[in-house]
Amino acid sequence: MKVTINVKLVNSKFNQAYADKENEGEETEDNIKYLWEDEFEVQGNVANFKVVNNTSYQLKGLYPDNDEFCFDIPDMTVLECTMDNGSMTLLPFSKKAINKTDKTDTKTGMTFFVQLKSIRDVVNPMTGVYILKDDYPKELLELYNDEEEE
Repeated sequence: MKVTINVKLVNSKFNQAYADKENEGEETEDNIKYLWEDEFEVQGNVANFKVVNNTSYQLKGLYPDNDEFCFDIPDMTVLECTMDNGSMTLLPFSKKAINKTDKTDTKTGMTFFVQLKSIRDVVNPMTGVYILKDDYPKELLELYNDEEEE
């Protein structure tokens, strides 16, 4: 099946009562509901989709000098997509960053919606990875910040 992931950062300053009163419930330029939105498809055919709460996630990758790193990030919600070839795609979210989730079935698969809270900073080092800045490895955060400044 085709799986689409939709992630939105909820604006904590959004005022629904104001939107209802002034603009028929819709957001306005000065009362924005979402600060940003990511939407992407999981590549390949997903045979099984599962949400795993209260787990840890191993953040793996390479330093600029090509040395490997692996950090265990606790308190995560991980979307597990088992592909029809048996491989697995993991999409991790810091549990404390999630405001709410929802799922909608489509003709060809499903869309999974994740709303994140804007009261704490989230690091998004690559597509499908959303980790609270407080939980992100400090040494990687320094590298991530250096890259963003360039």
